[in-house]
Amino acid sequence: MYQILMPVDRDEDRGAAQAEYVLNCPFDHDEIEVTVLHVLAREDASTADSENFDGNEAAIAAANRLEGAGITVNRSLGTGEPVSGRILDRAAEIDADEIVMSGRKRSGVSQVLIGSTATDVMQAAKRPVVMVG
Repeated sequence: MYQILMPVDRDEDRGAAQAEYVLNCPFDHDEIEVTVLHVLAREDASTADSENFDGNEAAIAAANRLEGAGITVNRSLGTGEPVSGRILDRAAEIDADEIVMSGRKRSGVSQVLIGSTATDVMQAAKRPVVMVG
């Protein structure tokens, strides 16, 4: 089984692009297992619902789209910061073959000063990271 970790934020277009990438992977859908991950701040964790991704419509839609195509989906919530650390931890836990991410578009000083979860994951990952959308 080909394991994919798909961390989804709250942007529906990015979540849809990630799901579309997975749907077009060169594997039969019954050979893929996707863990859709949404990471919450610690203070939000006590009321979290992993099936509904704490109301994250992007994660819900992406998971539903994959399931509708016959792909096995595990819905997962992570908590705490840094978000990149929670993503990498989950990738290790499930022994992901690949991480499929979508990053925000930032430029110039904001990218340098604020940083990027996707960049942090790409630099620290011990497995392939695919950026989509």
